[in-house]
Amino acid sequence: MQKIYIWSLPTRVFHFLFAFFILLVFISSEEDRWLSYHAIIGYAIFILLLFRLAWGIFGPKHSKLKDFPMGKKNIKEFLNNIFEDKQKYVGHNPIASYVMISMLVVCFFAVITGVLAYGIQEGKGIFAYLNSSFFEDMKLFKHIHEFLSTLFLVLLASHILGVISDRILHKKHETLNSIVTGYKKSENEQGIKLTIFQKFLAFIFLAILVSFFIFNIIKPNNVLIASTFKAVDYKKENPLFVSECASCHTLYPSKFIA
Repeated sequence: MQKIYIWSLPTRVFHFLFAFFILLVFISSEEDRWLSYHAIIGYAIFILLLFRLAWGIFGPKHSKLKDFPMGKKNIKEFLNNIFEDKQKYVGHNPIASYVMISMLVVCFFAVITGVLAYGIQEGKGIFAYLNSSFFEDMKLFKHIHEFLSTLFLVLLASHILGVISDRILHKKHETLNSIVTGYKKSENEQGIKLTIFQKFLAFIFLAILVSFFIFNIIKPNNVLIASTFKAVDYKKENPLFVSECASCHTLYPSKFIA
């Protein structure tokens, strides 16, 4: 058994950024005042998902979607030999493949429904125009978004449990370490090597992600999170109301704060 390089640097960077952004997106969902940050992180996750799709098509072996061992036959074979030291699957095993793909699909639709809910309920973002008298009371996408978020947590827990079980049952393969180092122990398998095109593809998506965050820093009230509502300066519009009533009454609903 020898160490081979199976997870490239772009694959590992994606994994850690994805995990980090998922953590941030759940934290930012706890407070309404963090909603704009929640949306920005959601868009960033969408960029990562696009990269993973492209990487799943054009990336190296083990990262390609077609390399994921799917089907009942592979699952049955894996379960029958799960306690053996020698393992057939160098990359993702069949169960991990299903969990991984499910996580990506659920996350994709969670982002889409989140953007729709952000536009319909809050009147913000690229779907802000849907915040009309016809749509604004529709909480369908909000409920779907929350359901998918919960489902994602279940899949995430399954993924973590899979990593832990692999650590216990197949420790010598160093699967957990490979997430950090890129190297895993295996027999009769050659390591990967990135092509110029693959390196260029990874660089383009990294540049897009960095540019996205720079854009949001430079222009914080951009079209991705901007509100369709304009803040009203009541001190100018109605100074008498402000002086006489503002001490006891809210000047305007929080929904209309730009």
